[in-house]
Amino acid sequence: MSNPFTITIFSTTGDPQGIRIIQKTNWSGVGVVFPRDNIADVIKEEYAQRPGVYILVGDLAEETVYIGEADPVAVRLKQHLQKDWSWGVFFVDSHGIGKTEVQFLESELVRIAKEVGSAILMNKNAPNKPNMSRQSQAAATVFLQEMLLILPMIGIKAFLPSKDTPPITATAPRKKGEKQTTAKGSWDTIVVPAKNDGFQRVFLGDNCWYAIRINAKEISKIKYIAAYRVAPISAVTHIAEVSEIVPYQDSGKYIVRFKAKAAELKTPVKLEVGRLGSAPQGPRYTTYKKILNSSWLHELW
Repeated sequence: MSNPFTITIFSTTGDPQGIRIIQKTNWSGVGVVFPRDNIADVIKEEYAQRPGVYILVGDLAEETVYIGEADPVAVRLKQHLQKDWSWGVFFVDSHGIGKTEVQFLESELVRIAKEVGSAILMNKNAPNKPNMSRQSQAAATVFLQEMLLILPMIGIKAFLPSKDTPPITATAPRKKGEKQTTAKGSWDTIVVPAKNDGFQRVFLGDNCWYAIRINAKEISKIKYIAAYRVAPISAVTHIAEVSEIVPYQDSGKYIVRFKAKAAELKTPVKLEVGRLGSAPQGPRYTTYKKILNSSWLHELW
């Protein structure tokens, strides 16, 4: 059984979504969590002047992560503003782990993220493990184990064992006696869940959506893509005609590009309160006609 532990979170500005310093009992490591908009301030932090490993996180169709290391961390963070990410975290050691140790941490985090497959890894290349003494590797391994305990607690699931993800289908859980209204294979629209940041920046701003798990055999059927905006909106609000669906990097997933900007629905398709199994946790199929003529989300499936 794992030992209980405590982490403390210090908000440097009083903003619960701003820069936060994470510390764990009986550990010399320090984590600094920050939103993209606060990058100018976070690189001024004392901790950012030390060698460390960092993770940049995006959340569109699925969690995306980019893993890197730097000495000091601030130097590299400045260079990542052109990448697509929403927030990040970096870890340093208050006792001063060095360049070799953070290179080891980077290589191990990339390896674990690839093996687990819970998120989309944005790194194009896998870093090699550095040459290091047995003592240094042992210390870095302990540091890594502590990081892996903290990461899920701040919302990063990329290093947790993934659950088997079944292929998306045209069916959905329904109440006893409720008839299935969408015949298998008759759909033409894919509905994707979207958080507000990604929805505004990518679905509306870039006229596309990624990285979506789609069975390659089903791609030719998809003519439209609709966005289900998660709580507190909890409704399908926009739909777009698809121009192309192409592989997204080497992730095994796809990017869907639109012919034009997504159109806002005159009547949002809302989640009925207390209706279990209706809200999509991943891509789901339906029809364009149903989206235009439905009031409640469960009617789409």
